[in-house]
Amino acid sequence: MLEADGNETGRDDAGGAGAAGPAARGTRDTEAVIEAALEPHDPAAGEVAARDRVRAEAQGMAHHEAAAALGAALKSAGDLSRADAPTRAAVAEWQRLTDLLLDHGGPYSTGSDAYVQGQLTARDSHRHDRVGDRSAG
Repeated sequence: MLEADGNETGRDDAGGAGAAGPAARGTRDTEAVIEAALEPHDPAAGEVAARDRVRAEAQGMAHHEAAAALGAALKSAGDLSRADAPTRAAVAEWQRLTDLLLDHGGPYSTGSDAYVQGQLTARDSHRHDRVGDRSAG
């Protein structure tokens, strides 16, 4: 399980599997909040802006840099279950980018991020549909 410092929980000091204590439960709660923020939904403007800021900051980052940024975002956010939607969206985006870069083998670029390209295509299509609806009516 992921902690703010990028380490996993659920291990005792000797390195063995430990009982799920408060830290492990907190990490599961954090993971649940991140997963919920990544679920498809119609994002508020603040969520879109937060994700865009993360993507801009992540340009050119390698995995270890994104992982460090994720750790900093988790630490800054504190209890994610009480954080506002833009904060949860930013942490979720750092998590997604960290996962993406794990197997990527190069620096992050929005141009090579299929998820971002899909979003941009959908937004353009949505805008085009709205303009077409207005001109037809």
